[in-house]
Amino acid sequence: MAIRYRFFFLVLILLASNQIHAQFPALGKDSSLDIATWNLEWFGDTENGPTNENTQQTNVRNLIMQTDFDVFAVQEVSNEQAFNTMNTLLDFKYGNMLAPISPTQKMALYWKKDMFTLIASESKLILTDQPSNFVERFPLQVALATKGGTQTDTLYFIVLHLKAFSDQSSYNTRSNASKSLKTYLESNLSKKKFIVLGDWNDDLDQSIYNNQASPYKNFLDAGYTFPSRELTLAGKKSYAFGNEMIDHLLQSKSLDSFYYSGSAKVFDNAASFVSNFSNNTSDHFPVYAAYNWKKLTTRVIPTGIHSIQKEAFSVYPNPAGNQVRIHNWKSGMTWRLLNAQGQELGEGENESVSLENLTNGIYWLQIQSEIGSQAIRILRQD
Repeated sequence: MAIRYRFFFLVLILLASNQIHAQFPALGKDSSLDIATWNLEWFGDTENGPTNENTQQTNVRNLIMQTDFDVFAVQEVSNEQAFNTMNTLLDFKYGNMLAPISPTQKMALYWKKDMFTLIASESKLILTDQPSNFVERFPLQVALATKGGTQTDTLYFIVLHLKAFSDQSSYNTRSNASKSLKTYLESNLSKKKFIVLGDWNDDLDQSIYNNQASPYKNFLDAGYTFPSRELTLAGKKSYAFGNEMIDHLLQSKSLDSFYYSGSAKVFDNAASFVSNFSNNTSDHFPVYAAYNWKKLTTRVIPTGIHSIQKEAFSVYPNPAGNQVRIHNWKSGMTWRLLNAQGQELGEGENESVSLENLTNGIYWLQIQSEIGSQAIRILRQD
């Protein structure tokens, strides 16, 4: 009888343990690329935000790990030691990068290691010449190369935490930041795939300040897609103690065909899994959206191209020095230059391709025309 009671007691302990460590549902799916953003509310700060640091840090860690998003942006990391301690328990699954900014509230990005490789040379703070527009929380750009599949692509994630508060000065600061960001994206990431995500501290239908036009109207007028706009129009909110969507995702036009329309959601029922969530964990709810991962990592082989058309393009000289030219070039064609690992190095719309700053080795030139696509192997040697 004693053995039976001890066994029953052990089962109860195990069930309780599982309940503690399985608080949140898996919201990410294996078949899609799931991307989320979440403001952590003074994470690790002993004077601001939730008062029980152990409870907050445990809940944040469990939510990130158990919701199983593939890329997860966070804001208001306010204690680097607490952040690093949490990462020792997430390291088996996620890589991370913390914004090297001076303000206490920092941004960071997590990504699944089995899906992405960090491109360190293109991961950095941006718009650092405009401290007033971004209240010195300069946007964090993280470049990730996809892994697996039959092609490698590069995604640029830009994590934001824009100026808070509902007053004219704060509104103007957000508006100026939006203009600067749009200029940067169109000057530096034109035709590339990017997602801007984070705490924008304002809504998209109209501003939280005095019902003025949204400070992000410049993006909307230019035809950019905010997946989170679907949530705004549905009357959702991402800030627990307000009525507005202030956390958003913005995607490049080149990602519009990859986005699963209607997939944007806000995890506003988090309190169903953690009691008093908005007071002991964060006053924001995670916002997320899904993209077609298979399409992103699968090389498309055009159909209906005759063999003579496949041989229509060539480059010369090959082996090459500092430059190659494309034979039979026509207006409207485009090219992408890739390294041997499939990472994009450049793109263009003319017949000349510069190799001047590249080391000797093998590269691929992917040429796109109205009759299809062709990849040509280039040997670069001095």
